Amino acid sequence: MAELKERLLPPKPASAINLRDSSYRPSASGRQPFQGVDVPGLKKRGQGLRSWIRVDALGNSQIIEVDKFTMMRRCDLPARDLRLLDPLFVYPSTILGREKAIVANLEQIRCIITADEVLLLNSLDSYVLQYVVELQRRLTTPGVGDVWQSEGVELNRRRSRTYENVFGNTSPDYLPFEFRALEVALEAACTFLDSQVC
Repeated sequence: MAELKERLLPPKPASAINLRDSSYRPSASGRQPFQGVDVPGLKKRGQGLRSWIRVDALGNSQIIEVDKFTMMRRCDLPARDLRLLDPLFVYPSTILGREKAIVANLEQIRCIITADEVLLLNSLDSYVLQYVVELQRRLTTPGVGDVWQSEGVELNRRRSRTYENVFGNTSPDYLPFEFRALEVALEAACTFLDSQVC
């Protein structure tokens, strides 16, 4: 009789099952209650590779694919700073200064600026492509940045930057790489906003 009842009546909901009851049997699949469901082919959130455009201090660019955790280690940034760059979320324009990087979310330009490189989320947006082209143009223009790049990027890091050799020439063309990259990003954001007004 009990066997007939079991077959005909619908199974008890998981909330009604007494787990201490010795008569409880696992479901037909053999799973215990309250376990997560494995769905093959379902991608876990936040673990995929993202395509980034990398522009180095010499103006060379390349496309790299890096996951979030590698980017966090590479730039020494917390996850909340990378969330600021996510195109799925809408955040106001923001510039964050961190110990080893500047995180900029300026309208269409979302980038990480370090002492050696700029990392932009790869996008087909025209303002992103204009930013890359303009940054490369400014970095490769002869005579611009000679104070900072004449001896190479690595040697500049080792050399102590005293007040005289850093601020001796106040022309914006002799700013360090990070500031020139940020300047171009700010100009691109202003261009975008100006086009929205007109």
